[in-house]
Amino acid sequence: MAQATKTVAFFGATGGTALAALELSLRAGYQCSAIVRSAEKLKEMLSNDTPTANLRIVQGDALQPEPVREVLVDPSTGTVVDTIIYGLGGRPTSLNPLTAKFLFPHICEDTTKVILSVLESFRPATSPLICSVSTTGVSGSNDVPFFYGPFYHWMLKTPHDDKGKMEELVKGGGTNGTFRDWILIRPTLLSDGEATHGQIKAGYEGMEKTKDFGGQLSLANGGSGWRSVNGNAIGYMISRKDVGAFIFEEVVVNGGSRFSRKTVTLSHW
Repeated sequence: MAQATKTVAFFGATGGTALAALELSLRAGYQCSAIVRSAEKLKEMLSNDTPTANLRIVQGDALQPEPVREVLVDPSTGTVVDTIIYGLGGRPTSLNPLTAKFLFPHICEDTTKVILSVLESFRPATSPLICSVSTTGVSGSNDVPFFYGPFYHWMLKTPHDDKGKMEELVKGGGTNGTFRDWILIRPTLLSDGEATHGQIKAGYEGMEKTKDFGGQLSLANGGSGWRSVNGNAIGYMISRKDVGAFIFEEVVVNGGSRFSRKTVTLSHW
């Protein structure tokens, strides 16, 4: 793939989804920045064959404006990055169905507020595109399998409420021009399995299945091989690497044009 010049900032790069998108972006030659609590942890997680010459790591807390400002501004040009990939999420400390608890239960809402505040202070000439990873089940049961209902709406209520607040903030940022555009990704239950090129299902409410609307990048170029469905892509599982590949193809490479201001559901089976 030809050398790319687009700049991409990553939040949650030590998580599987954003990490997969980051690695594909680096291999494709994009200029990438990532804010992480531990630079060493990210370096250890990157595959040995992932080039890092175009990677700028900002060690810091995404709840603090200064490191967020640093990751969002390309130091070589002084301009705001073209694209933001957001993959942060709360981590469980207990998954007891009666007393499920999560570390940083408001992490998505709070960090998105910081990103919005920093961007609003810049008022850049060209606002960035943001792609935020949410989850199915946030707005009801119309995008989840029937049997997931109790699990999603009881045990995972806290992180789902947080993702819902994040979605509202992202859409609001698009309305007032803080983001030039947005895409929300709602994968079904995530796994740590390998990527399954050609087996990703993608859809959104009102989408019509068509043979001409699917993944076009080859596997060698980081393509996800996704295929369209009618409406939401309802399923039981999808790997984090599959979600990362979809984000790389449709957001980083294609600039989000085919899913502009859409809430996209992803599943494998």
